[in-house]
Amino acid sequence: MNTLNGNSTPSALSKSNSSNTIRSVPSESLHLDTTSADDVRRVHKSDSTAMPHSTRTSPQASTLHSQPPLSRHNPNLGVGNGLVRKISSEFGPTRSYTASNLQIPEEGSPNTNGNSVSPGGQWSSAVGRANLGKSGRVIERLMGENDMLKRDLNLERLRAEESKQAVRMAEGKMEALAAEYDGKLHDAAINKTLLKRRERQVAEMKAQIEAEKTRADKAVERERGWKEAMEKIEDESKRSVEEAQTFAALMKGRNDAMTSHWRDQGVEVNKTVAKLGAEIETIVQERRADDDRMNMLQELCDQQAEQLNALQAEKDGIAEAFNKYKIMQEDALKEIKARARAQEQANETALLETQKVLGELKWALGVKKNVKGAE
Repeated sequence: MNTLNGNSTPSALSKSNSSNTIRSVPSESLHLDTTSADDVRRVHKSDSTAMPHSTRTSPQASTLHSQPPLSRHNPNLGVGNGLVRKISSEFGPTRSYTASNLQIPEEGSPNTNGNSVSPGGQWSSAVGRANLGKSGRVIERLMGENDMLKRDLNLERLRAEESKQAVRMAEGKMEALAAEYDGKLHDAAINKTLLKRRERQVAEMKAQIEAEKTRADKAVERERGWKEAMEKIEDESKRSVEEAQTFAALMKGRNDAMTSHWRDQGVEVNKTVAKLGAEIETIVQERRADDDRMNMLQELCDQQAEQLNALQAEKDGIAEAFNKYKIMQEDALKEIKARARAQEQANETALLETQKVLGELKWALGVKKNVKGAE
């Protein structure tokens, strides 16, 4: 063991000189090129944060699996961080090697040679155990590879479980998305139906608006005609009043002239004035009667407008009822025609059958007459 640690003793030197079976030949040791538990957790954490429901493996994990599990390295280099390699106890006391290249004896087993490992010394895998030889090193290498493969198998099992969990989560999310999609399809169908109903309502309202516009235009035209007639009557009435006022002024002037020139004829003038006053009052009463007549005509026009609106509504109702009645009559006529055709076909069929039976009867009667003994 002192030889492994770099310390040589006289007994070891004499033993090496006496026995030539062990040669100090440099050889390459095995190195477990696997990742530590922290690296595996970091890779899985990065995969899960990237996309929880993704079933694809990350490129880091693929590179970890793509690397060969074993690699050869310089025996002077240490083992990977956090990795402890144990040697089987079948070939002697078990020791473990850590990242600091220090030997850690297990179960408190002492060194066979009675020498301890020096703190600064490094164990060379090229030497191995002096009592094992080349076969011991091969067995040790195979056991190390077996342990490494077991660890890789456990890691692969963990990764497979995580992949299954990710697949189950993805299936749950897919079911939720499918349910949400079905709900949205149902909502879209309902919205489409409502939109079609609204479009039909809009079309009906547009037709009603067009009908109301037509009625309003007709009413405006009738109102324009009534207004023109009223304006004409007002102009004629104003002209008649102006003529009466002019005539009254003329008569008054004549009266004044006659009263000034013909004072002797006062009685006649008074009579004439009284007569003219009566005529003027008559004219004024006629004008008032004309005004009353105009008001009455206005009321009549309003009543006629209301009656026209009512008649128009009745006309629309009658037209609609007539259309319905017409459709009903056409349907009834179609049914009657169909029944008549069916009856005619049935009659023709019955007539053909009757003619056929009649022919058979005639043939039978003829046979009885022509054949003797046939009854």
